[in-house]
Amino acid sequence: MDAIADEVGDSACVVANTGTYDTHHSVALTRAALETGVDAFLAVTPYYNKPPRAGIIAHFTAIAEAADGRPVIIYNIPQRVVLNLEPDVLGEIGEIGNVVAVKQATADLDQARAILADTGLALYAGNDDLLCPFLELGGTGGVCVASHVAGVQMRRMIELARGGDMDGARAQDADLRGLYAALAVTTNPIPVKTALNLLGHDVGGLRLPLVEADAAQTATIAAALEAAGIRSAARV
Repeated sequence: MDAIADEVGDSACVVANTGTYDTHHSVALTRAALETGVDAFLAVTPYYNKPPRAGIIAHFTAIAEAADGRPVIIYNIPQRVVLNLEPDVLGEIGEIGNVVAVKQATADLDQARAILADTGLALYAGNDDLLCPFLELGGTGGVCVASHVAGVQMRRMIELARGGDMDGARAQDADLRGLYAALAVTTNPIPVKTALNLLGHDVGGLRLPLVEADAAQTATIAAALEAAGIRSAARV
């Protein structure tokens, strides 16, 4: 985080992911990241230990306090953490002064509508294929996987939606659907690291229990990059 904040300076907003299943550890990470000069924080729902509502509120309150006034984004991803943060819970969390947004990684559009209508939180898509649907509802943007390799195209989608051209945004989304699927061919970050390495970015390998993409998965990812115009056939 220190290296990233030093490299980008004031040219970009750096959001540090400091959430864990342990409040004490999350607070320590948030305070340490704050010292590096990051601009905001992302904090996931505590996983495995399944805290009750009061514990969830206390967890995010402690992280927000450690952030020292800088913005905090809540990360709701029930498929990985067991618990789903329902809109009424998010609304209560949103009453914490510097909690400003939610990265919503569930395809329930009714929940997304309720977040926008009732919580005051900005809505960010947590899955690639949710970016366009959330933009249609009035979402702000996304914290996505495919944006690591198709950031220009996904930013264009957001700009089209903000400009009122939802047909153009949907067309851009349709062009990227094959890439979304390829980058979900196995558990992330395996596919996205494979894609970045194929594009010449030396992002290294993975730590167990994650393993490298196999030959078939790598071929699927390479083909999708080519089809999306991100990687030419000559470089495959």
